[in-house]
Amino acid sequence: SFFMLKQSIMNATFESGKLKIAKQAVSMNTVSSQQVFELVQLFTFESTKLEFAKFAYSRTFDKGNYFVVNNAFTFNSSINALNDYIDSAF
Repeated sequence: SFFMLKQSIMNATFESGKLKIAKQAVSMNTVSSQQVFELVQLFTFESTKLEFAKFAYSRTFDKGNYFVVNNAFTFNSSINALNDYIDSAF
């Protein structure tokens, strides 16, 4: 379940471990934009947040709502980088 996934990510000691768990789960399932937003918030570093948000985009079933993921970022540069990535996917 999604709650168990979040717990596993929170229990990981290192950022790299958190990212590995999140990518593994998302690669096997589709997720909503809201779920991506919640998962991105579990990361500490902006670069990891961006890497995961890019990774999860292709596995998101409601891409029209992906704008909610922007709220998980601290810096506008990350939002711009994500939007550029999404634009290049078309």
